[in-house]
Amino acid sequence: MDSTSNTSLYARILKGGAAVFVLLGLGLVVWLADQWLKHPEMQASQFGNTAPYWPAVIAFVVLSVAAGVTLLWRAARRLETGENLFEERHRKSLKDLNDDRG
Repeated sequence: MDSTSNTSLYARILKGGAAVFVLLGLGLVVWLADQWLKHPEMQASQFGNTAPYWPAVIAFVVLSVAAGVTLLWRAARRLETGENLFEERHRKSLKDLNDDRG
């Protein structure tokens, strides 16, 4: 197996993970909406203030899933363009540290 097919495989795995993440998030949102219909009276309270509970939880789940899917999808696209995601770009290697010392 050459590196091109490995990269393609890894990109497909990342995209598959994003798809699974979407399905799990969608299932959780459907379940939360069902709970909202069963228990519309639930309120969240903090410091004496109350607010509807379910819309906030659903919004949190949707935003979290969107962030996770975006992260996985961007990583897959970067792999497809040939970028090495594990390249040490932000840290000096041990060789660079020895060179700095003289």
